[in-house]
Amino acid sequence: MFTSLRARLWLTYAIIILLILSILGIGIFVYVIRNPLIDRQALGRLDAALAIIQRQINERSILPRDFQQYLNRISESLDIRLILFNSERETLLDSEPDSPAIIWPSDEISPQAKGQIDDQDGKTWLYSSWVMPKRDLLVLILPRQGGLQLLRSPQLRETLREDFLPAFLRAGLVAFLLAVVFAAWMGSWITSPLQDIEQASRNISNGEYQQIPLQGPDEVQALAGAYNEMIDQVRASQQSQRDFVANVSHELKTPLTSIQGFSQAMLDGTVESGPALTKAAGIIKTEADRMYRLVVDLLDLARFDAGTVVLDRQALDLSILLTHVVNQLIPQAAEARVKLSLDVDPLPTCVGDEDRLAQVFTNLVDNAIKHTPENGFVKMIARSDAGLARIEIIDSGKGIPEDHLDRIFERFYKVDGSRKKEAKPGTGLGLAIAQQIVQAHDGTIAVRSTFGEGSVFEVTIPVVKADDQTILMEKMD
Repeated sequence: MFTSLRARLWLTYAIIILLILSILGIGIFVYVIRNPLIDRQALGRLDAALAIIQRQINERSILPRDFQQYLNRISESLDIRLILFNSERETLLDSEPDSPAIIWPSDEISPQAKGQIDDQDGKTWLYSSWVMPKRDLLVLILPRQGGLQLLRSPQLRETLREDFLPAFLRAGLVAFLLAVVFAAWMGSWITSPLQDIEQASRNISNGEYQQIPLQGPDEVQALAGAYNEMIDQVRASQQSQRDFVANVSHELKTPLTSIQGFSQAMLDGTVESGPALTKAAGIIKTEADRMYRLVVDLLDLARFDAGTVVLDRQALDLSILLTHVVNQLIPQAAEARVKLSLDVDPLPTCVGDEDRLAQVFTNLVDNAIKHTPENGFVKMIARSDAGLARIEIIDSGKGIPEDHLDRIFERFYKVDGSRKKEAKPGTGLGLAIAQQIVQAHDGTIAVRSTFGEGSVFEVTIPVVKADDQTILMEKMD
C-alpha cells in the first residue's frame, strides 16, 4: 500500500505528528501529576481558612472548654481537618479522630509553615500551621489530591473530559491535517523531479534523449545534473560511433572499389598486356596495404579503448630514440625537398615502450613532412624541463585553422586542403593512436598552430633520475 515515495512521506509525517502529540500529551499529563494546580489551590484554601481562624481567635476570647467545639465547627463548615498540638507536639485535639494519626516532628520550630506530611498509613496530606500564643500548634490539613492520587480524582477526570481533551484533540486534528498538506507538498517537491528522471530514462529506450530541469532538493538536483551529463555523454558516444562507422565505411569503400574494379577487369580479360596487368596488380597491392594499415590501426585503438594494451616498459634513452626516428625519415624529407633537423639536449632516462614511442614520433614527423611545402623545414627539439622530457615537432607548413585545433586528435578527422597530395593516403587514425600512446605513458600531447605559418606538436613524457636504483637494475639486466 505504501510502496511509493510520496505515500511513505505522507505516512512518515503523519506518524511524526502522532508521536509528537502523544509525547506532548504524556508530558502535560506528567506535569499535572507532579505539579498539580489542585495542590496549589488546596494550600491557598488552607491559608485562607487559617487566616479566618487567626482573626477570630485574636478578636474574641474562646474558653478552653469551648475550643474543641469551635474547632469541630470550623472543620465541619470548611471541610478541613484541624489538629491541635501542645508545645511538646503531642496531639490535644483532632477534628477527625477516626482518621490515621499524624505525628508532628518534634523539631519543627517554624512559627508558620505549610507543605506536605504523611500520616501513619503513608497517606500524604497538605498542611498549613500556626504557632499559637501559648506555644500550641494549630495545623490545618487536607488530603493531597496530586500525584498518583490525582488519577482517582473526579475533578481531574472532569477537567480532562471537559476542558483539556476537546482542545487537545482539535489542536491534534489541525496539526495532522497540516502535516498531511505539508507532506503532500514535500512529496511532490521531491518526487516530481524523480518521476521526470524515471520517464526520461524510459524514453531512452525509444531513442529520445531529453534534459531534466534542475529542481527539487539539492540531492535531487545533483542526481538530475548527473543524469544530464550522462545523456550528453551518451549522445556524444552515439554520435562518435555513427561517425566512426561512417568513416570506417568510407575508408574501406575506396580501396575495396579499386580492388574490385581492377580484379574484375583482370577476370574479364580487359587487362591483358604485361604493363597493364602489372599496374593493376600494383594498385590492388597498394589498396590492400592501405586496408591492412587501417585494420591494424583500428585494432590498436580498440585495444587502447578496452585497456588491454600492455606496454613493454623499459629504461630507454630518448636522445637515441629521437635520433633514430629522424635518421629513418631523412630520405622521405629529401624526396619532399623539406629540410629536416634535430636539436636534442642530454635527456634523463625515460621508462617506456620504445617501439610505441617511436611510433608516436615517426607519425608526428611524417605528418609534418607531408604538411610542409617544398623548401620548407621540419625541426625536432627535445629539452629536459622539471622532470619532463619536452619534445617539439615544428614545421613551416600552412598550419591548421583555429576552428580545427580542438578536433585534430579525433579519429578519422582530416583538415581539408591542409596537406599535399599523398602517394599513400593515411588512415586518419595516426594522431588518435599517438595521443593514446602518450597518455598511456602518463604524458601529454598538444598542438599549437598559426594558419599560414606552421604548426607545433608538443609531447611531454615523465622521466626519472639517472641514479634511480630501479633504472640501474634494469640497465644491468
